[in-house]
Amino acid sequence: MVPLDEWLAVRGEQYAALLDVRREHICRAVTERLMGAFPSLCYDPTRPDAAEFQQLVYERTPRRFHRLIQVVLRLQSIAVIEREYRWGWPILQRYHVERVHLIAHIHWYFEAARKFAPPERNDRKPFALLEAAIVRIVHSIAQTTIDAIGGNGHQGNLGFAM
Repeated sequence: MVPLDEWLAVRGEQYAALLDVRREHICRAVTERLMGAFPSLCYDPTRPDAAEFQQLVYERTPRRFHRLIQVVLRLQSIAVIEREYRWGWPILQRYHVERVHLIAHIHWYFEAARKFAPPERNDRKPFALLEAAIVRIVHSIAQTTIDAIGGNGHQGNLGFAM
């Protein structure tokens, strides 16, 4: 078995290219799964654009994750994912995004990637290791929570004192 970092260095660029060719199929599949499994995700009835905002979240979330995977594969560093989730976790919580949503999204992305851009036989195990590593990162980061009382809540101030 090839260690993940070695696989990223040797095959990351090629697999990134393959995934990017199939991006629309992958992202559409993930969007549909998100909409079906989490119909109230990021829906805030107090927003005047509640439905439009929610649809935007469904459509852009898989595309953003796809870009993160592209960076990981092309730069051969999973640290990008960890920094992104560490930075974004407090913001995601404000929109009631939970660990279960993130984990499902990750699994659905990798499932769609395997379907629409099947890895070669020698890439299957390292690709699964990449998925598992990202899930571990989310589990680790999602153990922290924001302080809703201390001004980091969902009141629309994005954590800044007003």
